[in-house]
Amino acid sequence: MNDEITKELKERGADIIRFVDISGFPEEQTLGYDKAILFCVALSKKYITDRYNDLPIDINNDEYLAKERDLENLADWLADFIKHKGFLAHSQSTKNNMKCGYIERTYINPELQEGISILPQKSIARIAGLGFIGKNNLLVTKNYGCALVICSVLTVIPVITKNYPVLQSDCGICEVCVKACPANALLGNAWSVNGGRASVVDVSKCCCALKCMVFCPMTMKYAGIE
Repeated sequence: MNDEITKELKERGADIIRFVDISGFPEEQTLGYDKAILFCVALSKKYITDRYNDLPIDINNDEYLAKERDLENLADWLADFIKHKGFLAHSQSTKNNMKCGYIERTYINPELQEGISILPQKSIARIAGLGFIGKNNLLVTKNYGCALVICSVLTVIPVITKNYPVLQSDCGICEVCVKACPANALLGNAWSVNGGRASVVDVSKCCCALKCMVFCPMTMKYAGIE
């Protein structure tokens, strides 16, 4: 089953795929599912460089938004694919999470019809060994920095999961993302399990400028920015 799902996701554009055991999370976060299928798509180096140089972005043709939309549609497709196999599945697309009420009530944006999942994608990615959560509250990976779009499907389908070493924050004294944030939403603290999101970012101030993603030294390294 792992090979079949991997093949389908790769053919539909996924760059990274992980099968993750999420049984260690509280049940209110997992909805009773014990596995997550996580998949990611990398943003192009050109997109990162253009954002770094403040080049004009066409909101109707924005790569980040387009890839986010495509990946969420892929999550909806995969959930249906699994259900047709006879197993329960929950797509972690924003649309489906909002529909099911699977969101943190504190972080709902009624105007944009958006909310933060009770089990964030980056929390799954972290235990999948993809990277650590930085001071920008984003997943920071070795190969792509923060230039990844992530989505997942929660399920009980009998796929083989793999245990990965959980990476701790490697930001050290770096505060480039904190200083780059135009909304001063980042608090400059290292992310921790106990502190969580609230100790890193004031979500009410975040304006999604993506400066914290672009200016992360690991993202700049991926894009070839000196």
